[in-house]
Amino acid sequence: MPGSPDPVLGSDALNVGVATLVAGLFVALPYVLRNRFDRRRLAVVGGLAYAVVCLGAWAGARFVADAFVAGMTADPAVFAGWTLAGAVVLGAQAAVPYYCFARWRLVAPLAALFAVTVLILPPFLSVRGESDPLALYALVFGPLLVGLTCLGGLAEYAVRQVALDGR
Repeated sequence: MPGSPDPVLGSDALNVGVATLVAGLFVALPYVLRNRFDRRRLAVVGGLAYAVVCLGAWAGARFVADAFVAGMTADPAVFAGWTLAGAVVLGAQAAVPYYCFARWRLVAPLAALFAVTVLILPPFLSVRGESDPLALYALVFGPLLVGLTCLGGLAEYAVRQVALDGR
């Protein structure tokens, strides 16, 4: 169908399967690394790793299929700007849950990270759609999802305070 994206891995189911595997790995990462890094370093390292993997999936799919959006790659400064914006928002998407887990042992933000990863990686692994998923994520959906992740963490923190401390 014209305008609908083509999955680079061959099928939508495979794209979702890979996204689910990656999401599971990134949710497990703070459990594995919590004793190796202090909480701030865990958030920074985890956020950078997440941004690199997600941007790598986005760029790799477009490189393999030779399907970069012309308007994005025509000017190197525009391409760098979109990539940087995506990296910042993607990094925050993982850094917030990692810090919340390391500092307060909150798991709701990690659940949100899992859901967001399963939501965003399939479009990143699909090409030739009507719009670029990185631009949409960096401008609209990413900041919204980071905010919702923060709200989930605040809600869990509040419930724990009431349930455990009776405040």
